[in-house]
Amino acid sequence: TSNPALWSPDLSRPPLEHRHIKSFVSNFILPSAPSRKPLGPNDRVMMALPTGPENALALLSVAAYHTCAPVNASCTAGELRDDAVRLRARAVVTTRDAVERLGLHTLRDQDNMEVIFVEPRTSGPAGLFDMSLLGENGVASTAGRRPSAPHNLEHQSLVLHTSGTSGKKKVVPYSLRHLIVGTCCVVYSWDLRPESVNMNMMPLFHVGGIVRNLWSPVFSAGSAIMC
Repeated sequence: TSNPALWSPDLSRPPLEHRHIKSFVSNFILPSAPSRKPLGPNDRVMMALPTGPENALALLSVAAYHTCAPVNASCTAGELRDDAVRLRARAVVTTRDAVERLGLHTLRDQDNMEVIFVEPRTSGPAGLFDMSLLGENGVASTAGRRPSAPHNLEHQSLVLHTSGTSGKKKVVPYSLRHLIVGTCCVVYSWDLRPESVNMNMMPLFHVGGIVRNLWSPVFSAGSAIMC
């Protein structure tokens, strides 16, 4: 529908509508260098993005085709590399200003990971973005390529790390089925409706921010403000 789905705190930007999300996700393709094999189902993709509507749309898009592994965008280069190597990630999605801070050249050159930048659009609905590759200028082309096969219910769509209170991080995988069931439980528990507006105050590398405050409003035809 043309109802709002994602809002930005920047009120100069119109909201992203549900129909915009459907169109964007349906045509979503992660770019890759010509020398690399395109990503497919269950390929793990690290996400190091600041919380906001672009991050929200990227999560919805990546989880539809690949295994999304979000981390705190303020992590160190060592923390990101440890997590990425442990998860055998094939790509890292982040922002261009994080190249040096997160040691992205090392991940690409030594660990053979694709490094993909989210490039927010400066006009139009909040959350829409283009993508580019480390080492290449301009928006990455996906001409001639079709989206990857969408995930089925048993594919892993999300991998999260626990906080490591026992001294060691634990990896928690979620299949698409797990995510849908958990999301619907929140929708019914909170009695979410199309007119409901959720203000997300949670980070989008936490199950609460992702399932409760992003997926649940979108699944129930409502909307969420991505603070």
